[in-house]
Amino acid sequence: MKKFIVVAVSLFLAAGHFAAHAGETTGNYKIKRLVSQLYDKRHSMDAQRSLPGYGKEALEYVLPLLGDKNNEFVRIAALRVIGDIGDASAEEKVIPMLKDRDHKVRAAAARVLSKIGTDRSVEPLKELLNDYDPNVRYKVVRALARIAPEKEIGLFISVFGDYDPRVRMFAVMAAGDIKSEEAVPYLFQLVQDVDPGVRFEVARSLGKIGTSDCIQALTWLAGDPDTNVRFAAIESVGRIKGAEADASLARMADNSDPRVASRAILLLGERKSPEALEAAKKYLDDEHMAVRLACIKVLGIAGGKEEAKLLEPLLNAESTQVRHRTSEALQEIKSGYGI
Repeated sequence: MKKFIVVAVSLFLAAGHFAAHAGETTGNYKIKRLVSQLYDKRHSMDAQRSLPGYGKEALEYVLPLLGDKNNEFVRIAALRVIGDIGDASAEEKVIPMLKDRDHKVRAAAARVLSKIGTDRSVEPLKELLNDYDPNVRYKVVRALARIAPEKEIGLFISVFGDYDPRVRMFAVMAAGDIKSEEAVPYLFQLVQDVDPGVRFEVARSLGKIGTSDCIQALTWLAGDPDTNVRFAAIESVGRIKGAEADASLARMADNSDPRVASRAILLLGERKSPEALEAAKKYLDDEHMAVRLACIKVLGIAGGKEEAKLLEPLLNAESTQVRHRTSEALQEIKSGYGI
């Protein structure tokens, strides 16, 4: 009986070992089959979607494809897979691809390094900032924006004048993320950039930097032709502390766009600015409903007995919105001042 049990256990362990080995072999076979499909344009996209699921195990089979000098298509496919796997151990193999003769391969390599790159990739990427292909420059700046140290702000400023708006945009974003005060005068020069996406990022970056030197440019951008730029500018001013920012918001309350004007008034109220009550009283009878409602709300937040008397007649206004907002504001004043 004991002999039977020993034999059974041995067979069981042997079967488990065989199954594990068979599973490993099957997994490798699937990876190899998917890698071979990267060469086939009909099945390449499916293989690119499937291979990252195998993680680092697939890198062993994908990395050698980067050496196929006669097939740009498969080099690009391999780089996409490597980027989606996202393992930094592949960085050393990807960096040389930045010097590939094919501009699409260089762009794909820069995209991968934006995901897995470290300080080692910074210098090789910088060498491509003057690449003839705009898509390469865009991917390079995007990568550098993620991995370059703060001391490299000069390289981003150097491409503020690039003719491709995507390059300018990511350089501007990088300056904001670094919170570079050095970049402010150069950002000021971009407030009239022809591309609204660049101007939008200028407004956002100035808000992130947040010094008083940023306010003049943001005040200019609050009158931008593009709605998104105007809103980004006003929100950025709202992030900056101090009397200069309050004064800028007070000027924005006179903006021809009622959405900008009402937001400026609300921001003054939220900041508890000394300018808030004056602006709310000044524009309480504005022709635009959004501005009037903003003024009523601010008077409720910051007002007292005098402001309550100013609001009371609005309880009989024709607009339901005005009556409702006025009632809320008066209640807030009463609860705050014990009226």
